[in-house]
Amino acid sequence: MTRWASMIIGIALLSAAGLAQHENDLLFGVQDGALAVIQPQPHPVRQMSTVPGAYLLDVGVDFFYENGIPHLQACRIVQRWITPGLIGSRSSMGQIFCASGCRNYFDLPTNGTPHHHFIFSAASSGVYVWDIGAVQGIASNGSPVANMMQVYRIYMVAGNPSRLYGNVEPAPGYTGHLYDLTLTVQVRQPNQAWISQSLPPNSDAIYPYMVGFDRAGNATLVAKLSKHLSRRLDNFTLGGAQRVNWQFPYAGDINGDDIIDDADLLSVLFNFGQTGSNLPDDVNGDGTVDDADLLTVLFNFGLVGEGSQ
Repeated sequence: MTRWASMIIGIALLSAAGLAQHENDLLFGVQDGALAVIQPQPHPVRQMSTVPGAYLLDVGVDFFYENGIPHLQACRIVQRWITPGLIGSRSSMGQIFCASGCRNYFDLPTNGTPHHHFIFSAASSGVYVWDIGAVQGIASNGSPVANMMQVYRIYMVAGNPSRLYGNVEPAPGYTGHLYDLTLTVQVRQPNQAWISQSLPPNSDAIYPYMVGFDRAGNATLVAKLSKHLSRRLDNFTLGGAQRVNWQFPYAGDINGDDIIDDADLLSVLFNFGQTGSNLPDDVNGDGTVDDADLLTVLFNFGLVGEGSQ
């Protein structure tokens, strides 16, 4: 039996099981006047099933019912972020969600029903992330519903990797959304190639970050948050699931080279006065490149990230 034949059989079995069980389905409804995933809460960490050559997870979606009445007539599920290597497919419709080349949205209802199942697949052991929102909501009474404000995250664990999870704290004075930043966690071990995983920290999730590596034993951990200098943790014993909270006290590394220097200062000066969301030179995340960003770079000028040492 080929790998792909095994995957097809596995997907068929998971799909059949998913249609009979709904306790893990993502149920979309209305909360505080806006679209929301009503349950499950908190956002889940789910173990993927193993089939020859792949790891699979069935994720169901539907409307939330209250007193026998659905909250919604319609909404659109929109992917916000996905770990590269993770693919979400719908039976007879092919790949729907992925890092590149997929449409990355799905309308409820489709084909006359809001109840659907996606099979997520990954080829390698690790921790995978699927982040979604909901937009274009119509309530059961026909009135429009505001877009979902939070980002809903599912952590999918494939195999039995070493897992790191915890909180992420940006520099004092950062006022933007944590989700606008990117966290990269790197594992360094003697005589082995360094490996890393990146994701946007999500303060709405059960853990703002979780990453997984097929490594165990003594290691050095380096964490880098965009616009901030890196942090380093030596003599760390990697294995199992461990909580590691990261604090990033120094911001101003705009170009990501882990040094706050002339390049960062010039970048702020050249873009001084720009306004908008998630600007690279907006160090404090307030939506404007101004004196506050310039002063942050000047106060931290010359500092080097711990991961560069």
